[in-house]
Amino acid sequence: MNYMLAIDIGASGGRLFLGHTKDSQLFTEEVYRFDNAPLKTPAGLVWDTELLFREILTGLIRCKELGKCPSILAIDTWGVDYVLLDSSGALLPPVFSYRDPVRKKRRKP
Repeated sequence: MNYMLAIDIGASGGRLFLGHTKDSQLFTEEVYRFDNAPLKTPAGLVWDTELLFREILTGLIRCKELGKCPSILAIDTWGVDYVLLDSSGALLPPVFSYRDPVRKKRRKP
């Protein structure tokens, strides 16, 4: 069976859903859920990208344990934050949260 994995990462939590089709119907099941929150650091409110990556891997391991390895994977995250990468594609931390008060002030006209 062909499984699809949807990963939804929100501002307070993440979840992974497996889906498959049968007889033109879509079936889904939640396979993993985790908490997510920005961290207070001296630089401001930042996302723990290492935690997010570990949690996604944990969800993928859960799929394997269920014997339902996805052939398609999609990730949906909050739409106002971003990650900067260097020229080799490596993460440039910190990854600031849209909830960071300093960045909120900068966005106002």
